Amino acid sequence: MNTPPAIRQFLAASLGMEENDAGKGAISRAVDAAMHQEGILDLQTYEKVFASSGEVRQRLIDAVVIGETWFFRDRGPFTYLAYHAQALRQARTGEVLNILSAPCATGEEPYSIAMTLLAAGLKPSAFAVAGVDISVQALDKARRGYYGSGSFRGTIGADVAQFFQVTPDGRQVTERVRRQVTFHHDNLVSQGSLAGQGPYAVIFCRNLFIYLNSESRRQVFERLDRLLLPGGLLFAGHTETLFWHQQGYLPIQWDRAFALTKPASPLSSGIKTTATTLKSSPIPGARHKEIKAPMGLGPASGNTPPNEKTFAGPIAPFADGQLQEARRLADRGDMDAAIQICHDVARTAGPAAETYCLMGIIHMARQNINGAEDCFRKALYLDPGHYESLVHVSLIYRQKGDERKAALYRERAERKAGRQGKTMESSPTLSTIKTAEHLRIRTN
Repeated sequence: MNTPPAIRQFLAASLGMEENDAGKGAISRAVDAAMHQEGILDLQTYEKVFASSGEVRQRLIDAVVIGETWFFRDRGPFTYLAYHAQALRQARTGEVLNILSAPCATGEEPYSIAMTLLAAGLKPSAFAVAGVDISVQALDKARRGYYGSGSFRGTIGADVAQFFQVTPDGRQVTERVRRQVTFHHDNLVSQGSLAGQGPYAVIFCRNLFIYLNSESRRQVFERLDRLLLPGGLLFAGHTETLFWHQQGYLPIQWDRAFALTKPASPLSSGIKTTATTLKSSPIPGARHKEIKAPMGLGPASGNTPPNEKTFAGPIAPFADGQLQEARRLADRGDMDAAIQICHDVARTAGPAAETYCLMGIIHMARQNINGAEDCFRKALYLDPGHYESLVHVSLIYRQKGDERKAALYRERAERKAGRQGKTMESSPTLSTIKTAEHLRIRTN
């Protein structure tokens, strides 16, 4: 089904992303589902109703943005929050610790935040959690607080079970936890969103920016940056930490926390911060005298922040020569030396798409598919149109059996190839570009 232009334009403006970024055919399937819900069989009739009814438009948004989430997702953000909960509270002596979860989906994340702080010993009067989402349907479920098995991963321990009561409709979040969370309907992409909210000492904004186009990403960053207190804590998605770091936020190395702190001075050009700065940094070792590099952006060893490395700014001219040496070593089969040079370049010259792409190719040669995917996604966060990274990510998802994501990245690569005059290969192992052959890296 060809989605009418008016509907495509509405969704692009409302969601801040291109149609294909939702996945191949996702918008068409959402429109089909929305038409079924409205009891309309004819697309032209639906288009007319869509144009005249805000409720119909909202239900289409709900159909498009259905997401997957669960309690204590990734664990790391919550263990880090628990570890520093009292320090965060002491930094705001006499004031309520306000925390934002946006987008909050069906509520698992903001409830997990509240459970974490209660288990850490904070009194209910000491903090408040706000959940914001564009989906009315998701917010309705969040307010009810009933969850089935899909909202949980693994065994529920006693420390978590205390916050639920078992009912015939599934586990319900206890009233004690629900009182700590308020839910608001808002669209982070819309101008004027979150007006009158905040300021916040902690913001959870995870896995939103990866779906936004560059302009929407910039606008949402400016809104959240205004709302986060200087010295406050920001939790992002795994691949999103690079973006926040580029805006001047200070990465924190903690096992799968993907956390950063906001420096004490305003970051965004033209933005005046009127909120009171946190009285002391809750993050041991987060010295605000220099920007830190997210070394690998992966799990740190243990549960205490390791020594952090210094980020030296934009990539230096000498980096090209070092990367050429890394390619030469990889061609000879010395993968350890090659990857070490790449890490050195990232540390001394700063994050760059070419560096992470080469690291991804080396990981693929070593049969480390997860490590390769991580590197290519970092490259794409630095340069969303990086051709080689797009095609390799597509191949990785194809190998993993995720044809939807494979097709999404392949189509992005094809669009990039068309603009650059490149040709696509038809061989299954070379279906987009022979980057590994170009670098002469042996994979056996």
